[in-house]
Amino acid sequence: MIDFRKPFMAAFALLTLAQPASAQDLKINQIQILGSHNSYRPYPDAPVIEAIRAAVPTQFPGLEYGHPPLEDQLALGIRQFEFDPVSDRHGGLFAGPYADDPRALAIMSAPGAKVLHIPPFDYQTHCLTLELCLATVADWSRAHPEHALIVILVNNRDAPEPYDAAGLDAIDATIRAVFGDRVITPDSVRGDYATLRDAALARAWPTVDAARGKVLLVHDTSPRLNALYAEGHPALRGRMMFGFYPEDAAEAAVFNIQDPVVESDTIRRLVGLGFLVRSRADANTAEARIGDLSRLEAAVQAGAQIISTDYYPGAPDPLGLNFVVRLADGFYQPNPRAAEAGADPVGR
Repeated sequence: MIDFRKPFMAAFALLTLAQPASAQDLKINQIQILGSHNSYRPYPDAPVIEAIRAAVPTQFPGLEYGHPPLEDQLALGIRQFEFDPVSDRHGGLFAGPYADDPRALAIMSAPGAKVLHIPPFDYQTHCLTLELCLATVADWSRAHPEHALIVILVNNRDAPEPYDAAGLDAIDATIRAVFGDRVITPDSVRGDYATLRDAALARAWPTVDAARGKVLLVHDTSPRLNALYAEGHPALRGRMMFGFYPEDAAEAAVFNIQDPVVESDTIRRLVGLGFLVRSRADANTAEARIGDLSRLEAAVQAGAQIISTDYYPGAPDPLGLNFVVRLADGFYQPNPRAAEAGADPVGR
């Protein structure tokens, strides 16, 4: 058994130096949370495994992971989720596997964004539609109103049916209907600043305490879709989600840096400027198979606030790898770069 505590001794020393006077003083850009990657995806059953092997045999080892139902992840302590909605404007585009399940068939035959990994063969999901995924989180949130901030990555897929502006507007409408006023929106962070970027550079993020009971959503998608999402909404005015934009864009506030080992300096610089950064502790089961925590350690030390994994405490371990990714409290800790993230922005 690997001792997963030792790599964090240095991190704990840094934490004690970087914290403000109390936990309540921390802003959400001064903490780190551990979340699940492709949160909706269970470990595939035998027929789906065979379908994946047949369709993408060389990719299969990287797909040997899965997650428990969303309610179970929330109970464990997960506070970051990732959903992959695919456009289905007229309904029925992904209904094929559900011919023998009348309830699921009706859901999949209706118009609206569906959630699945790789259509048509890697289709199993804990929540068939984006609305159902979000509603599961919202129901739990209402039952636990003092919960820590939940971050949700909405990884819109632009294939097989490309999204149009109406499809993105529909996702915003779904978020608004499901969560109501419990969303930390770009408008709420921007406030009186001219742009969202200005607000991020000024560290205008809410405190950890003010973010309790709320969710923050990020449009984790292609440059085309993020550009389309911002059309008519400069600095994301009126939008429900943040997005990944160039650093000099008016919409810049959150960044996706997948490899914290290669790009640790970039992460640290962005965090020091006041931005939020999402990174990954592992990918495609590679680190898990060799017990390698260096990617996690790099993400932590660089200061990435949102760290995704397939191997959090309590995650399924179908391969018996005994690999666990954890932060100080399992799923949460103050950021080693909290002092830099909260530095006085005057003069920048």
